[in-house]
Amino acid sequence: MPATAVDCDAVFFDLRDTLGDVDRPGHLALYRPSTEKLLDAMRDLVGLRIGVITNLPAEVSAEQGHRMIAEAVVSEHDGEVVRLADVIDPRGIVINHEARLDKPDPAIYRFAADQMRVPVERCLFVGENLIEVLAAQAAGMRGTLKPSPPGKEFLPSVITRQGESVQDSGRAFEEALEQEHLLGERVFGCGGRIVGALASVERAEDIPPGVRTAMGMFVYVLTEFADQAHLKAEEAIVPLAVARGMPPERARWMFDQHDQARAYWAAIAVAWRRIQHGDPRDVAYAISDFRGCTESFVRLFRAHAIRENDELYPELGRRLTDADDAAVLSIVHHTGPPDIGPYAAIVGAMEEALDSEGITEQPVAADGAAAGKV
Repeated sequence: MPATAVDCDAVFFDLRDTLGDVDRPGHLALYRPSTEKLLDAMRDLVGLRIGVITNLPAEVSAEQGHRMIAEAVVSEHDGEVVRLADVIDPRGIVINHEARLDKPDPAIYRFAADQMRVPVERCLFVGENLIEVLAAQAAGMRGTLKPSPPGKEFLPSVITRQGESVQDSGRAFEEALEQEHLLGERVFGCGGRIVGALASVERAEDIPPGVRTAMGMFVYVLTEFADQAHLKAEEAIVPLAVARGMPPERARWMFDQHDQARAYWAAIAVAWRRIQHGDPRDVAYAISDFRGCTESFVRLFRAHAIRENDELYPELGRRLTDADDAAVLSIVHHTGPPDIGPYAAIVGAMEEALDSEGITEQPVAADGAAAGKV
């Protein structure tokens, strides 16, 4: 942040692509841990009151916007959950529907300052959009750009332990990977719903359009995100922990299950290709293979994610130093795409496609046994 930021009394943040990703309408997934660090610095180090200025689309109401802010998780340490509404000044929530103004109209920034009862020249606006920052400056506010996706404004600074417990090492890399696991849980949910939708289907033409769309997106997310980004990032961390003294056999199960998942994904992709080819003498088997491999993958990786979160990540974190953690967090951000937002949007579209067909799921249990007929 520029040195002039300390001359301000209040800072207003943009939400989407500044503090986090809006991965589906009315839901904000904050960047972790960088957003927590940023908000803590503004509030505790600089002493600024915190507000937000956001444009919501027409289909998302102001009420939904307030709920989105109230539910967005900033941090979870030792069982204590801090949400965005906990750190924002109640007067500082500015939603375009309520203001009857949209960014980048300079009037919305003056509206925000008046609502916070702070002179506009004593306010700072932070966002990833240059036009919005310039509009804030035109309104009399100070303004600064924040990189999107986040990370470079904090690294290579060392991020020390926070909230260490039996099942949480308190490391920044662990928090970043667990955020990806939340997206993974939504992918598992879509997989379970696809399994249910294909239960009695034997012909390609009988696959409902929304389910067919979801199947294609499912294959895409597994191929382009899950393997290229998440699995490879985890696999890049283990050798550093081994160098710090962790017995390599402690992570062998992870590599084995990763390879098993890759085998499922390859089989799912081949089955999808066969379904698209539509050979009438093969398609029933292709649909069965798609369904069976998806069900096996979902069952395995729901248990896999739990074991990583509760067992492997804490073990890795205990072996790494603070400097290692900073390096590993950079590796996580650079192994795959620096921003998972586009993949979250694809998962959201997959969910919408299944919703359009009224497809629901009875989840497959993470312990390897079916929780009920899917």
